[in-house]
Amino acid sequence: MEISEKKLAIGIATLLGLAIIFAWISGSYSVETGEELSFEVYLITIVAFVAGAFVAILFQSSRGKAELERVLKVLPGDERTVIKILLENNGKIEQNYLVVLSGFNKVKVSRIVAKLEERGVIDKKFLGNTNYLILKV
Repeated sequence: MEISEKKLAIGIATLLGLAIIFAWISGSYSVETGEELSFEVYLITIVAFVAGAFVAILFQSSRGKAELERVLKVLPGDERTVIKILLENNGKIEQNYLVVLSGFNKVKVSRIVAKLEERGVIDKKFLGNTNYLILKV
């Protein structure tokens, strides 16, 4: 699963913001009571961050699968075949390998790739004599 740069930046900024808030609360507590926060409070905070990250990753993964299922249902058979091959290859494949694995000729694969790229389903990068295809959904 790839995480976009925007989502990564938002996640890091949120984590930094929460760390600053926690440091401020910890400092306020120390000034008011003259005591430091116990080790357990720090441990609980770290466990909460890790659990939150785990839940967010699980939610993102299940949401991505649901979106993919919706996309596959509306695609014509040949395009669905290409997407399934991409999925079996971790969402990335060279176009010449796609020709071999799909059993379609080069022209048909090129047309299918052009349609999928136009719809924003895949991204095409030039790679020498072939193209490198990346599933965007």
